[in-house]
Amino acid sequence: MRPNTVALGFFDDTPPQDCLSQHPAFSDSKDAAWLNFPPVWVSESRKRLSPREYVAVIADAVKMQRNVLLARSFHDLKLPQELGWRAQPLIDVWPINLLRPDSGRYVDTCSLFLLQMACILAMTRAWRRARLRLFLCVESGTRPRSQEDKLQQLLKDLRIVAHIHTVPWDNVVALHWHSRKEATNESGLNFPGNVACVSDDYLGAVNRLIREQNSAPTVRFLYLPRPPADTSLYQRYLEQLEVLTRGLGPTLLVHGRDSGGTSNTTQLPRGEA
Repeated sequence: MRPNTVALGFFDDTPPQDCLSQHPAFSDSKDAAWLNFPPVWVSESRKRLSPREYVAVIADAVKMQRNVLLARSFHDLKLPQELGWRAQPLIDVWPINLLRPDSGRYVDTCSLFLLQMACILAMTRAWRRARLRLFLCVESGTRPRSQEDKLQQLLKDLRIVAHIHTVPWDNVVALHWHSRKEATNESGLNFPGNVACVSDDYLGAVNRLIREQNSAPTVRFLYLPRPPADTSLYQRYLEQLEVLTRGLGPTLLVHGRDSGGTSNTTQLPRGEA
């Protein structure tokens, strides 16, 4: 089977922890490819890659039609057996592009792969008691029940067992540049790309919305937007991911590989994503 997924640790100030080299499946493998990679840190204060180079790795992987996973704060992950037999682990899934509420996408290639990854985790023996929670963001004026029914049908077709939670987010979307542009009747012609326009106020509001959803989950799955085409915005893109996932605990950002623009996509009107 040809490998098609690239998994990376998140680019932050947390020193990386090597959990694989001590694992029995890898410790005796002298020819393992990961042994050929140089250390991430050159010294205690300097990394081998710059933020721009790190995002370039993500961008190259996407261009090469690879799935990309960014894992943040997994050193804090509590495995089900550590929580006790009475505890029920929670796996939270946000299958929409939170940086683009204006996209109107209900589910696309990334969302489907994100759901697949979360479902695979929930099906493993150690996580079989976990509860999979799927969050559906809605704006006022929409029909949440209709949207939930469509999502339930999708989960049924995919044979995924999950509990759907409807989350109103009008106050969050109002902070997005697209909503403000509409409010001022701007034409949007020659308007900068999304990465250049998304504010920290909006990102902070999304972050709070995620953290406010009842009990703290064991792990979260979030949609990873593709990096901007403009390489000068790479560092800003990384800063936005940092604000979005700050303080969320173990979080996996997921980008499913594109299929040449021919993937099936279910779309709903704006506000129904």
